[in-house]
Amino acid sequence: MEYPQPVSQSTREEIEHGLSTCAVFLDWPKDRLRELANAARARHYRRRTPLVSRGNHQREVFVIVSGSIEIAATNAAGDKYILSVLGAGQITRMVHLIDDMQPIFAFDARADSHIIHIPGAAMRRILDAEPVLWRSIAQTMLRRYRLSAEILQDQVLGSVRRRTAITLLNMVYRYGDASGAPCDTELRVSQTDLANMLGVSRQTVGKELAQFKDEGVLGCNEGYRLVTVVDLPRLHRIAAED
Repeated sequence: MEYPQPVSQSTREEIEHGLSTCAVFLDWPKDRLRELANAARARHYRRRTPLVSRGNHQREVFVIVSGSIEIAATNAAGDKYILSVLGAGQITRMVHLIDDMQPIFAFDARADSHIIHIPGAAMRRILDAEPVLWRSIAQTMLRRYRLSAEILQDQVLGSVRRRTAITLLNMVYRYGDASGAPCDTELRVSQTDLANMLGVSRQTVGKELAQFKDEGVLGCNEGYRLVTVVDLPRLHRIAAED
């Protein structure tokens, strides 16, 4: 989708700043980032609002400026699988940079969120005009591919304890982020969310979280809806257990 009118300078500068918080755009030249910002739009979503309505086939890439979104799928029986929860500074729906691909997941705001919508065609034109910029896209996608492969392996071979630790670490460091530093050790994620990510019961997840809390790895408040990683090195060691 192409937006018909250019944005105002103040709006463009706001969008440009929002884009600059995403690791994918850190090395982009300012003129290219400005060009992308002029093609984009920023929108605010209330909690639990779908970012894409049913039947909407607009080919857009999303950048999360604030808040968080849930990427999930639900089958006909109502069973839900959460692929990931992404926070500020993340980018998603990059599949729309490939012409013949369609996303298979739903995207919903988990909290009040500010999202930048980028037309896939506009972003693709900039990338093709300056091919070196594809590098950051490729690096992000390859990291996420490796992460997906590791998650699949752990689902088959790993213990629930180890899988829970890995899932929490992925949220701390952001899924596929290039940065080596923790983004946030305070995670708003419920036992139900973690159960849907891990494919186990809520009771099983609750037992693991309680154990982590007893070991001093986590601090949990609001009925386990707010998880704080207290001992990050210990969580890393649990994630590395055989």
